[in-house]
Amino acid sequence: MFVIAAMALSSFFYQPHPPQLTERLYRLAGWRIAVAHDKFTGQVSCSLSAKHVRFKSDALIFHVGPGVETTHAVFRIDGGPARPVSQAFRDDEARGFFPRRGWIDDPAGGDVALPAAYLKGATRLWIRATPATYPQFYNVSRFADALAEAKAEGCPVPAFAAPS
Repeated sequence: MFVIAAMALSSFFYQPHPPQLTERLYRLAGWRIAVAHDKFTGQVSCSLSAKHVRFKSDALIFHVGPGVETTHAVFRIDGGPARPVSQAFRDDEARGFFPRRGWIDDPAGGDVALPAAYLKGATRLWIRATPATYPQFYNVSRFADALAEAKAEGCPVPAFAAPS
């Protein structure tokens, strides 16, 4: 009985510490912007995503489907020609994704990484994983606006870097 009373009394005087990480969420035309501030270190980390799309290390990562092999996928931006995702491998490698340090995400996990510069000014993107599959559509029309909004809310460019 005494133990229960002591626990109840101690919980009455307990003052929880304020959270060390605060996160603000924003939405812009289908994009979700999360800005996290670490009060202890002063660091800012950010994430920018839309349905089946994530932004990391200056690349957009498109999720085609679970278990879908994307090594030989083909993509098309707006009305442009279809191009193999392998064209992006050198640019992805420069961002530390492929092949020296491994994929940004496992290609058998159904993801395709394309540098954000490929999609500058674009509105539509289609990715076809194999000739036997139907191309999937991604709306990228407001990505530049969402990235600008994230930066305006305090996200420095390194805040979007891939974790080490």
